Amino acid sequence: MDNRLTAIVDLEVYPEPVLFKCLYWYTNNYEVEITKVSTVQLKCTIAPKEASATTDWDYVISRLRRDLVDFKLRQIVSDETKTIRELLIAKAFAYYDQEDLPASGVTDPVGFDPQSI
Repeated sequence: MDNRLTAIVDLEVYPEPVLFKCLYWYTNNYEVEITKVSTVQLKCTIAPKEASATTDWDYVISRLRRDLVDFKLRQIVSDETKTIRELLIAKAFAYYDQEDLPASGVTDPVGFDPQSI
């Protein structure tokens, strides 16, 4: 029996960056090979690094489906919040004038002198 899993992935559903981000996490325990089948499909082959290892392929398939949805959702959130992140970064590093200090001295009507601290 061939001890590998082969899946055809539709790039319109799971774009290439999503697929690569997802399958990267499998490379610790598996050999992962990704080849182009057509302009809209990739073939992913996953095999254990140790040839003698027994693999619960039902678990791997379930995990792969869950992880693909997870990374697709991460990409959607990243795309939808890109403008907000860019605005926050621009604001954080934008040049600004220092606030003008008050023209009068700072005093407290009860006699506290902030200069004595």
